Amino acid sequence: MIEILKAGTLTTIQDSGRTGYQELGVPETGAMDKFSFRCANLLIGNHENAPAMEAVLFGPEVKFSDDSFIAITGGDLSPTIDGTKVNLWETLPVSAGSILSFTGPTGNGIRSYISISGGFSGDKIRSVMGSYSTYLPGGFGGNEGRALNEGDVLHTGMAEKKFEGGLFLENPPHFGDDETLRIIPGPQDGMFAPATLQTLISSSYEITPNSDRMGCRLDGPILEHLDGPDVISDGTAFGVIQVPGDGKPIILLSDRGTTGGYTKIATVISADRSKLAQLAPGESVNFEVVNQEKAVNLLKEQERLLSSLSAYGGVPLNIKVNGVSVDIVDDDNQLAIGINMEHSTYKTVVSDGHKDHQIELEISE
Repeated sequence: MIEILKAGTLTTIQDSGRTGYQELGVPETGAMDKFSFRCANLLIGNHENAPAMEAVLFGPEVKFSDDSFIAITGGDLSPTIDGTKVNLWETLPVSAGSILSFTGPTGNGIRSYISISGGFSGDKIRSVMGSYSTYLPGGFGGNEGRALNEGDVLHTGMAEKKFEGGLFLENPPHFGDDETLRIIPGPQDGMFAPATLQTLISSSYEITPNSDRMGCRLDGPILEHLDGPDVISDGTAFGVIQVPGDGKPIILLSDRGTTGGYTKIATVISADRSKLAQLAPGESVNFEVVNQEKAVNLLKEQERLLSSLSAYGGVPLNIKVNGVSVDIVDDDNQLAIGINMEHSTYKTVVSDGHKDHQIELEISE
């Protein structure tokens, strides 16, 4: 288990989000920077969606009761273990009695993800509607539906497999204070004055202090509507740029409402969501239009990085046949860990009740 000695600015338990309930008005929530979150888990051999801590600005002070492995990814909040500075984006061994602490942001992002081998479990941390993510406005998920407090004790789970450590991410992302976010116009860009999209991509906008997990509010040139800001409420997505009546854009984030009735001029591409999640108030942002093909290719590059970690540190690739789990092995009969696009043919043996059949699986992009 771990003990929270200091809570930090805002530390919550998150996973990749709560899906399948938006039609009932339940937000997706989840880690703001999903790439960093997934990396943190894969670096220590966890399933990539195991619950982890999301720390903002000033991270928590945490005491470990047992020897374990942890990983810290995302923004650099200056982590130390027992007073010694440690690296982000790599496996870190911790000993029983060790204390993890943070001295504050360095200008390279504002959100860190802290995973521990085996993830979190116990009576306090429960899955709600299929997710461990904390939804603070609703008071559910994560650790009793709230941020972590001084004195909290969190129980950790059992690692899914023996893990030796030694992993790291080559060329991890750097988060600047003057980011360019790539966007795809729409879904309602036709409801703005003809030059409005050009205004958006030719201007610099500042992140305002009243930004939060629901939305990133921007200050800069006004975006002009053709005939008012209102539309019939429709679904919202992470990264969509909504423009209310004052013409000041808001980029919707993890805790956004499930529907919105303001026009949406463009959407930040999936591959740039990490950059978006790591922006701090007072920093500036610019926009660049790209097409769907480029957006998909950029996302594939990001997924290849994650696959490279999964191939070494993730949990075994598994499928079920008629409800029975079967192991997947590669051409060398080694247990397949994740999916490696450079090694895309896998085998398994299934039985029909009378005889065994060897089948081959081919994974393609």
